[in-house]
Amino acid sequence: MSRDARTDHWRPSSRWLAPLAGWGLFAVLAGCNVDTTGDAPQLVAHCVNLESNATCLADYPGRPFCNTCVPASQFQGCVATLPPLTCSPDGSTSADTGEVETTTSGSSSTSEADTTTTLSSADTTAGSSSTTEAAFECGERGLFDAQCDALDRAAPYCIEAGCVSCTDAGGDSFCADLDPSQPSCNAVTGSCQSCAMADADFCAGAAPVCGDSGECQPCTQHGQCATACHIAPSDDYQGECFPLDQVVWVDGSEPCPGLGTEDSPACSLAEAIALVPMDESWTFFVAGGSPYGEQVVVQGKTVAIRAIGNVQITGEVGLDEASIDVIGAVVYLEGVQVRGNALSHGISCGGGTLQLDDSQIRNNLEYGIYGTSACETTMRRSAMLRNEGGGVRQFGGTLVLDNSAVVSNGDASSGPAINLQYAALNSLYSTIVGNDGVGADSIQCLEAEGSIRNSIVAGVSTNSIELDCFVLELVTNAIDTANFVEDGSVAIGVYESAWFNNPAEGDMRLSDPETTLFGQIALWLPGDPLADADDTPRPLGGEFGYVGVDEP
Repeated sequence: MSRDARTDHWRPSSRWLAPLAGWGLFAVLAGCNVDTTGDAPQLVAHCVNLESNATCLADYPGRPFCNTCVPASQFQGCVATLPPLTCSPDGSTSADTGEVETTTSGSSSTSEADTTTTLSSADTTAGSSSTTEAAFECGERGLFDAQCDALDRAAPYCIEAGCVSCTDAGGDSFCADLDPSQPSCNAVTGSCQSCAMADADFCAGAAPVCGDSGECQPCTQHGQCATACHIAPSDDYQGECFPLDQVVWVDGSEPCPGLGTEDSPACSLAEAIALVPMDESWTFFVAGGSPYGEQVVVQGKTVAIRAIGNVQITGEVGLDEASIDVIGAVVYLEGVQVRGNALSHGISCGGGTLQLDDSQIRNNLEYGIYGTSACETTMRRSAMLRNEGGGVRQFGGTLVLDNSAVVSNGDASSGPAINLQYAALNSLYSTIVGNDGVGADSIQCLEAEGSIRNSIVAGVSTNSIELDCFVLELVTNAIDTANFVEDGSVAIGVYESAWFNNPAEGDMRLSDPETTLFGQIALWLPGDPLADADDTPRPLGGEFGYVGVDEP
């Protein structure tokens, strides 16, 4: 491309223009499109063959300029921006339509545009040779083309050698395939753009979140959806938001039974969940206040229980059953406390998926979570504390601890913090301390596997990780078991409550970070959480940080 100083527009240089003989069936003679397939040349319905700018203004108000360098197949050669001098049908750069400017003998005059098209730009008398230039053909096939953009910003993409808008190229699907960071086609400008510039509901389906990069992405947090997010990898709809039309509101302080709407909420969480059809996904917005003294059974369906305020599920009084019973279901808890079951476990899980975000399971008589069969269990930014029977019994499946705390579980005659049986453990940036079980306090293993990384492990007695857990990979931790102090880990003594702000309430932030042994150990790796349990950024790029849930 070369630049014309008189017009300040880009114009195609001669190297972009091919001879007539090499162009094919159609040619441009002095800006006119000619069909050469018949016995005699026939004019194609190009704007230059009609009334030039006046035709464009009348037929295409958004494309009021006639451009001889654009083929008739593209809006009859009409474009949205003033063409460069070499592509102007009247030889001028005037923005007026229907008039041309001419200069003779040093004076200028304005006259009505001549609608008769000249077919030759050179002398066609006997003995003279005529010169022709071929129509512009873009070169970046299927892509953004700089020459197209210079000719017409509303048609910057090259499709079949012609310049077109993103709308004509295929719309949103064309844009998403061309550049995922610009997946939206702007019908006004003709260009692809970031999802942030599109309508609020542009991102949907398996990628409902507009990311910082401009690309539509799967959801990973409930707060990214108006309902809830299918977060777990074991969830068939991972990355999608829950349906907008499958929402129930619950408030135990409201009159029964309620309609389940925001204005008339249901009064019983257990009864509302029981009414959900099998194999459907429903979001429950649950108000805090009085504890929900009922057993919640979730079987064969997917539910997300999102707390509004201080929500406590305490189990049915006098019933020796877990407060929440997951049976072949997918259950998400956000901001919920499952506490104070005086006869049984906090949660039992017999197959399916259980995920806790920003939740607590505490002060239950038996285990906090008791697995009866393979269950995919995840705790993110959550706490398991002071359950007398033990923290988690994981029987099959996988237990994931992500920025979570397992604190002061067991009563010296019951289970440990984590009891792994035929199961896997993946602990990352977690704090497993102050637990008191029969045998090893922190982790006991039977045919287990997995890893512990960037975590703190300390029981009320030393050597709180059972030797049968030798199959676990332990890297960059602070631990009390000498046999596992390797690969960047450091040895610490027995648990001291003074290390933390308020362990009795699950506040495991470090009380005096500078005096502890927990700093300059953890090593962040790609895919790890970017922040700690209270959203403080972790050191990245090879810097060492703190182990456990807190990055001071």
